[in-house]
Amino acid sequence: MSLALLAAALVIHVPADAPTVQAAVDRARPGDRIVLARGTYPGGVLVPPAKHDITIVGEDRNGVVFDGGDTRENAIVVQADGVSILNMSAHNFTDNGFFWGDADRFRASYLTVWNVLGYGLYIEGGRGGTVDNDYVSGAADAAYYVGECKPCDATIANVVATRSAVGYSGTNASGVTIRDSTWSGNGAGIVPNTYANEGRPPQQRATITGNTITDSGRFRVPVHTLLAGFVGTGIAVAGGNFNTITNNRVLRSERYGIAVFSTARLITLDPNRPEPTPRWRAHGNRVAGNEVSGSGRADLVIAAGAGSNSFSSAQRGAADLEARVYQMVARMQNRRKPPPYTAMPAPPPQPNMPS
Repeated sequence: MSLALLAAALVIHVPADAPTVQAAVDRARPGDRIVLARGTYPGGVLVPPAKHDITIVGEDRNGVVFDGGDTRENAIVVQADGVSILNMSAHNFTDNGFFWGDADRFRASYLTVWNVLGYGLYIEGGRGGTVDNDYVSGAADAAYYVGECKPCDATIANVVATRSAVGYSGTNASGVTIRDSTWSGNGAGIVPNTYANEGRPPQQRATITGNTITDSGRFRVPVHTLLAGFVGTGIAVAGGNFNTITNNRVLRSERYGIAVFSTARLITLDPNRPEPTPRWRAHGNRVAGNEVSGSGRADLVIAAGAGSNSFSSAQRGAADLEARVYQMVARMQNRRKPPPYTAMPAPPPQPNMPS
């Protein structure tokens, strides 16, 4: 942001200066800061492309709450570059908590999201951002998503994901660092993945380091994702290339600790259409220096169909999980009988962003 924007920036208080969050966004100019007083807000806020370089911050992370009432789709949708959302909470939305779409230089910090049908924090097609010090639980798709960007140049750090279908999903994401975070009791922990029916495949060059991933697949969680076939895996590289996975602790996964799989070139949910035979063969991945133990089937796995990877003491030949995605999702739903996202418990209060 330029010095001129900073010098001209205003602080807009909601509701003191503007009656609603949307009214404050409509009034804001690039560089302005919108401060939300403690209270409950309905969501459905849109930040259009012209409102770049604004900050929306809550006075109290646990006291500024967007409640979707299981009828509204998103708390805030951002379509502008340079937008920061800080220090607030959101729950019970039918899509996502906070969503950045094709928006660069994003920042999502000190946010709490729980009980959503889609993603807690959903960042699609954006480059050059940070996700840090957040807490997401009860997301039926994934707690965190940064994907469909090449390069992403994004960092996820010091976050918590729990009791969600997937902790992190990154479809066709290039250059995402995921570090120093806690992934506990999710269906699957960290799943960078490649699929051709999403933008700009393949996924590649993620750095996954310093994380603790525990009890993947061990708890009943809501499931509303095509990645349900990877439930029970701590870290699953699904069709991705040249990823580095080091110095993580992966404990007590229901099936596999760290695994590398191939993925189908196309996902279809139509049982009358067979899956095509070509695949994204995961290759060039480096897995080393991790502490992996207590997995139900194997701690380290290179699945059948994967390419050449640098893997410490891996077991080769696990079943190919991507044979027919729609069948796996149906079987997973029937076998596990996942609870609705609305049934998950609210998280405990979380620390506020430092002044």
